[in-house]
Amino acid sequence: MVKLYVGLYVGSRLCHVVAIDGDGKAILDKGFATSEANLREVFQGLRGEVHVHLEACDLAAWVRRVIKPLVNEVVVSHPKTNRWIAVDPRKNDRLDARKLADLLRLGNVHAVYMTDDDDLLAFKQVVQMYDRLAQQATRLKIQVKARLRSQGLIATGEDVYSKLGRVEWLGQVRSAQVRDAIRILYQMLDQAEASQNQMTKLLRSMADGRVAVRRLETVPGVGLISACRFVAYVQDPNRFSSREKLWRYCGLAVTHKSSDGQPLTHPRLDRTSGNPRLKNMSRQVFLGAMRASEENMFQRLYHSAMAASQKANHARLSVQRKIVAVLRALWKEDKDYMENMGEVR
Repeated sequence: MVKLYVGLYVGSRLCHVVAIDGDGKAILDKGFATSEANLREVFQGLRGEVHVHLEACDLAAWVRRVIKPLVNEVVVSHPKTNRWIAVDPRKNDRLDARKLADLLRLGNVHAVYMTDDDDLLAFKQVVQMYDRLAQQATRLKIQVKARLRSQGLIATGEDVYSKLGRVEWLGQVRSAQVRDAIRILYQMLDQAEASQNQMTKLLRSMADGRVAVRRLETVPGVGLISACRFVAYVQDPNRFSSREKLWRYCGLAVTHKSSDGQPLTHPRLDRTSGNPRLKNMSRQVFLGAMRASEENMFQRLYHSAMAASQKANHARLSVQRKIVAVLRALWKEDKDYMENMGEVR
């Protein structure tokens, strides 16, 4: 049976597919309009052992679901790991598809995790929409303060966003036109926060049927949103064979660079990889655990790490790593949080 390596470029309007054999010879080179019917027609026409490679994008999960029953394997990779495709001066849909096929044939593909659970996928999409709304609200808050600063008004704290605070600060803006523009920003902020509140209610209703979310909420510092984020983005507690791999995915791993056996830099946090939302989640849980009135293991670990290193950042990152390790362990072992959990692997 002929083994085919298929590169699939997916666009919102057009797709391009290139299929090659084990020697790199092109068997199929075709562009077509993006639709479920066209995807099925193309992949139903391929004969042999078919392996498909496409890059992660908004359409990737849908495309994977459509073609997976028609082929032997569908691999989705992160565009970041294929950066040479994006920066190549010779770039078009056909060339991109060919390069994706070549990478798959050479076994040089860094696959991203894709779930087959449609319910979990929908849950993740709702969490992603919540995060985008939260990000939008944060940006609007930053814009409000920036516009006030342009008028010589330095606003600090959260009072500037309250109803009484708005009246006070807007009253100090001399230009009527600028005042109206800032008022519009406030209106946009209100709309974003209202939508965020609605999304929170939707998340709560979706989370009620998820035992994993309830268990994670028993951890000090973990609230609804943090628990939902961890479940949505990790998706499977058995996905990572070790806590170190989970730390890397959460953006909490340390990178070591060397050449000719000699270190090039001191070990430092790897800021180029991982899921930034999970990293932010672990920091929010850390802050919540530190504020908790009842003593907990994360507070004790932080004070112990501070005594050892005398560096607040190092101590905080140590606690953040412990937090994600604990969340993974509780989910994996189907247990509630206990203060005397001991060492977590």
